[in-house]
Amino acid sequence: KLAELASAGKAVEFGRELARRRVAERGRTLGFLYVDGHVRVYHGKHKIPKAHVPQMRLAVPGTTDYYVNDKRGDPLFVVTADANAGMVKMLLALAPEIRALVGKKRRPTIVFYRGGWSPKLFVQLLALGFDVLTYRKGRVEKIPERLFTTHVARIEGRKIEYRLHDKRVPLLKGR
Repeated sequence: KLAELASAGKAVEFGRELARRRVAERGRTLGFLYVDGHVRVYHGKHKIPKAHVPQMRLAVPGTTDYYVNDKRGDPLFVVTADANAGMVKMLLALAPEIRALVGKKRRPTIVFYRGGWSPKLFVQLLALGFDVLTYRKGRVEKIPERLFTTHVARIEGRKIEYRLHDKRVPLLKGR
């Protein structure tokens, strides 16, 4: 069956239809979408760019697959990056695909690791109707506690308290 699918040359259409079905089934779990990149080591004969494989602590020929998962960690879709594009570049490339899947009315939060830290990217994603959740690279100045307020909510019957930043006060000075 896989050989038949591959020979049809419609992998992209198949992947999109599968993602559409997953969205239809899991609509409520798509408030948070987790994007993660994984290097796939290449063992073929062609010369391709190298990618860093943390487990091996080496740069070896490989590609990076970017997975978009729902809040349970179940996959929505996967994209293989051209020449190991970094997280910042891939998040912008994935945004239209995600928007097409979840619709225009929804404002999902895209969660990703520090490789996607880029204030310029944040501005672009916010303008596209997404919220972002990530963390910074390297040592940074602590954000003053006074810029955060406590919010209480009931989620799935449990009382949850969050310390959230007031988005009207800029966090990023001059960046």
